[in-house]
Amino acid sequence: MIRKKNFFPGLLAGLFIIFILLILPDGCFYGSHTDWLSQHVQLAETIRSACLEQHTLTPAFLPLGGGSNGYQFSYYGYLRPDILIGCLLPGIPMVKLMIGYMLAGYLCSVLLCYYWLTTCTPGQDEKDRIEPFAAFIGSLLFMTAACFFQTHRQIMFINYMLFLILALLAVKKRRFGLFPLILFFIYVNSFYYSISCLAVIAWYWLRQEGYSFWTNGIVLYLRSVFLSIGMAALLLLPTALVILEHRRTTEPLSLNEIFGTAEHLGGLLYSPYGMGLTIICLYLLLLGLGYKKYRMESLFLLIVSTWSFAAWILNGTLYTRSKILIPFVPLVILQCTRLLNALISEKTEPHYSKGPDWKLWPLLLLALSAPLWISDSKAGWIAADISIVTLVVILQNIKGKKAMVRIWRSVSCLLLCILPCLMFLQTMPKDSFVKKEELETTATASKMFQQADLNPLYRSENLMDVLNTCNLIQGRGVQKGSMYSSITNKDYASVFYDTFLAPIQINNSLAVLPSGNPFLLNFLGVRYLQTTMNHIPYGYKVVSTEKEGAKNGTTTVLTENRNVLPIAYVTTEIMKESEFLKLNDYDRLDAITRYTIVPDHTSDNNTVPVTDGTASTEYVSHMQKFSPAFQKTALPDTIQISKTKDGYLLDVREKTKVTFPLKEALKNKILLLNFQVVNKSRKAVVIDINGMRNKLSGASAPYPNGNDIFHYQFSDASGNGLDQLDITFSKGTYLIRHTDWHLYEEQLLSRKQYTSTAAHKTKGNEILSCTADVTDDGYFITSIPLQKGMEIIVDGKNVPILKVNQAFAGARLEKGKHDIRIIFHAPGQRAGYWISLLSLLAWLFFKRKEVLR
Repeated sequence: MIRKKNFFPGLLAGLFIIFILLILPDGCFYGSHTDWLSQHVQLAETIRSACLEQHTLTPAFLPLGGGSNGYQFSYYGYLRPDILIGCLLPGIPMVKLMIGYMLAGYLCSVLLCYYWLTTCTPGQDEKDRIEPFAAFIGSLLFMTAACFFQTHRQIMFINYMLFLILALLAVKKRRFGLFPLILFFIYVNSFYYSISCLAVIAWYWLRQEGYSFWTNGIVLYLRSVFLSIGMAALLLLPTALVILEHRRTTEPLSLNEIFGTAEHLGGLLYSPYGMGLTIICLYLLLLGLGYKKYRMESLFLLIVSTWSFAAWILNGTLYTRSKILIPFVPLVILQCTRLLNALISEKTEPHYSKGPDWKLWPLLLLALSAPLWISDSKAGWIAADISIVTLVVILQNIKGKKAMVRIWRSVSCLLLCILPCLMFLQTMPKDSFVKKEELETTATASKMFQQADLNPLYRSENLMDVLNTCNLIQGRGVQKGSMYSSITNKDYASVFYDTFLAPIQINNSLAVLPSGNPFLLNFLGVRYLQTTMNHIPYGYKVVSTEKEGAKNGTTTVLTENRNVLPIAYVTTEIMKESEFLKLNDYDRLDAITRYTIVPDHTSDNNTVPVTDGTASTEYVSHMQKFSPAFQKTALPDTIQISKTKDGYLLDVREKTKVTFPLKEALKNKILLLNFQVVNKSRKAVVIDINGMRNKLSGASAPYPNGNDIFHYQFSDASGNGLDQLDITFSKGTYLIRHTDWHLYEEQLLSRKQYTSTAAHKTKGNEILSCTADVTDDGYFITSIPLQKGMEIIVDGKNVPILKVNQAFAGARLEKGKHDIRIIFHAPGQRAGYWISLLSLLAWLFFKRKEVLR
């Protein structure tokens, strides 16, 4: 009896292990290059480090993005179980803990799904019980859903699934004591999906209880929801406030986008950014429409999964992306399993004599929808899937002896699982997995920072692998100007890209990524820079070398530039913001390099006016227009460049590198270049010049960056001068026009006059502690982005904060010696703690009361 009971769960566990082994190449981690490596893994390590250093599970401030409210990154791990475990086991890399957590959660979700499907509701009629074989097929369809691709990519799309099924199981068994705690774990795993999960649970509860839900169940449901939200307030409240502070505008949607149907039925079928189920599920949902017992459930699930309006509502009216529908997978699987259970037993058991039968009419609807997938890359697989379902339906209608019919129907039902399994195996490794040596390279590179004696008034960056290291704090005390999160300080990002003309290097403009831009490196105080020997920007000197940690045999070096601006200093050389805004882009770059930009109402007689005069007190641009002269270069056959009246049209048949030597080397100069790109194809345009990348995202990018103006800044640290441009063109057809060149004297980077501060060790909620001894009234300037919750304390008194240089915290300062501290309280954090504590006590009270009953 025990063996029979455990046969199908054991089979599911065995198949799970086999599938993971089949998709994972040797020497690789269970994780993708996209997002998983650049955001989830690195941020998990950074959050854990911050938790340990700040002695809290919810750090208020993280040294990313110039210094940011920690709740800008809470989506990536605050209070998540694997990171909490990581805090208890600091010697184990977070990458291993995260992979173990995801795979364990995935397997437990599958096994719990089987248990949920086979468990009877108290008082349930035995004829409605789902048989183990049907539950096995349903659980297999659940396990092979393409959405589980996200277990190694966007893990928050799926890591709540175990707790969602636990919640559904608690409703089914009417065990509500731990229900708020289960909901709490849904929020801390992925609060973005909490609304969808609550909608799924409410619908399931309603369908389980029927009319009595509105008389009794609704009160218990709402009480549990409010208690769980209150218990998670220490996460949800400060996160909500930081989202509101840095919220981004979205493109308005047309009525057709809102009220239309999802393209290719992507909310339900095949897509890893939707439920990712297969044709058999659509067939069964359609079949359910023909029977009163199943009609309401099938109609609801079909509407939710195919009508864009549902996704629009669940996404908070931001967009209609179907990824928000992933929590509905268990409900679809339950409905399909109930129908399969009835179909398999139909005509072989007396009480199923009036049950559903394998009908042909849903196949007609599937045939009518076939044109949707003609241009899909999986069209062949989809055709095979439809064919198998059609074959099974035909075979199921063959008459014969009852015993043989039952066996045949069971075998033919197994045929329905072939395509889901095959499609799962080809979908899961869609992205290349991360090789172990890639993370080992990052670890080796981190040792260079860990072994260096870093000054706390300066920052560090890594140009070796900008996307995959921007969120990683590589050593204690390291501060970074880079970051990659879905919540970005928009003023900081604007200064980064609009004022300092930093290149946009990836498909979206959310990431603030480091580059060799010498203006930005100087302004942000990037004193320590990890790069390759042949891509060292002006002013940096090699302090250590690491050959083992480099890719492709290149030499990794840690460099230092002692002349960059510190994070905090005092200056008297200022310019009014209104005067600054009158300048063109390149003059603004020059002005912010040499002066400090302050609000108009705080300016004084030291302000530099913008005029055309030549007096020393007037602003004079040091940007020089330039027309470079290149030596003749033979182009490879893979690229054709033709001059047009608008510019230069490039037809690049494959990725091509071309070197353009300058006729005369540019010594002690920074070369600036920008041009407009007009894409003539649907592919992304990527142009690398001397190690600096710009990218215009392709037509299919989910978050297009709109980067049609490519900016570059080239400098040389060798002393020999800049003598060539090594340009790598991506494949595609695109027009380059409006090319603009400028030169800038390298020595001007260190022209700004300022008084240094002396840093002290911070305490408590201080993010900066220093002293300044100044001889004249001036301004205390930082390159820490101004944000809500920040205070500046001078000599024990709270002083007004100014927004300087368009995005950063500063203050007026009188002459003399001053003790200066910058304090940060994450808005809503303290209130969140108290709400969580009170909600936890309320939950314990209600739980105890229920136990006493």
